[in-house]
Amino acid sequence: MTKESFLIQSSLADQAREALRDQIISGRLPPNARIDLHDLAQQWNISPTPLRDAVKALESSGLVEIQPRRGVFVAGLDRKGLRETFELRMAFEGMAARLAAANMPDGLAGDAARRYRAAGAMPPDLQETALREVDTLVHELVRAHCGNARLFRMMEGVQDLVQWSRQTIIRHVPESFAASLPEHLAICDALAARDADGAEHAMRSHLDGVLVRIEDYLDVHGTGIA
Repeated sequence: MTKESFLIQSSLADQAREALRDQIISGRLPPNARIDLHDLAQQWNISPTPLRDAVKALESSGLVEIQPRRGVFVAGLDRKGLRETFELRMAFEGMAARLAAANMPDGLAGDAARRYRAAGAMPPDLQETALREVDTLVHELVRAHCGNARLFRMMEGVQDLVQWSRQTIIRHVPESFAASLPEHLAICDALAARDADGAEHAMRSHLDGVLVRIEDYLDVHGTGIA
């Protein structure tokens, strides 16, 4: 294979990965759905090779499962998968919040808190949309300002999985944005006070609270999310 053909093949695999990733995260391909690589290759007018490379990359990130003699499937999202994802988030984002308390530029945490409070003060018919728009704000702040390149890369490595599980949950579980508001504010307040212990505890408590609310919903409505 020449250098030029290798670059073209790599580019096609990257494009296929992004396209397939978007279909999974958006819900167009739901959890446990079979992925027909032959059909996708025809739809996207590419050979199977870059698609297979794309699938291997998405398997590494936890979005797809390759089942011998059965095919390729979107990963399932059940209690065990949810808990494993949130355990990762608690470990990574808890440490990131601790580090960010010392590294975050002055004023950023206070600005985030004001945006959360403004969203929470919106009229009831507008509040959910406003809170949804700022829902990930403090998470993005601690990731950006943790000051640890290796931790940042580890969080980036699971970001597809985090985003997919979040979007799937929002589609199927009534997202309690209002319940998360005081938890987000507690994180912001600890960051603004440069309280490393408090920031880590607030972040872990928030993520644990989100998981508990999801599991409470599943106790009533079913054991899995499809």
